[in-house]
Amino acid sequence: AAMGWLACAAAFAGDLVRPNPSIAPVEVVAIQLMGLKNNDLVETDFGIRQTWSFAHPKNRNVTGPFPRFAQMLKGPGYSVLLNHKSHEIRNGPSTSKSKTNDDENRRQFDVFMEAGNGDVMQFSWIVEKVTEGRYQDCWMTVAVSAPRLSGQGS
Repeated sequence: AAMGWLACAAAFAGDLVRPNPSIAPVEVVAIQLMGLKNNDLVETDFGIRQTWSFAHPKNRNVTGPFPRFAQMLKGPGYSVLLNHKSHEIRNGPSTSKSKTNDDENRRQFDVFMEAGNGDVMQFSWIVEKVTEGRYQDCWMTVAVSAPRLSGQGS
């Protein structure tokens, strides 16, 4: 996991972390969450740009170009992600009991997040290994569920 923190530290130097086959699934989620937590730290919407850089090509096809993606994150539902107080990543339910091929290329994590207003939200964060093209063998995010209220924070 030490590698993940190095990658996050690099993000704060003002450079986007780019998808790379050596970045583990949980690190992809961590990099995106650190970006969103500090969305405007480097420059306006830097965190959204960092998150977009790990959006799976399938996901980009659905959300459209970056400006639409940014608008979606600022809209109802997802805006709690921006500048949140803290988060915790847990392993989500395994996609299946047997070790199928799908299991090897797809991971689901449960993310618990304390929003700026103190609400604790839960998301399902799903990453998938890209099988072709310029991001081949990189883990990237295919889907993030709508947040569910999970309780009150500190």
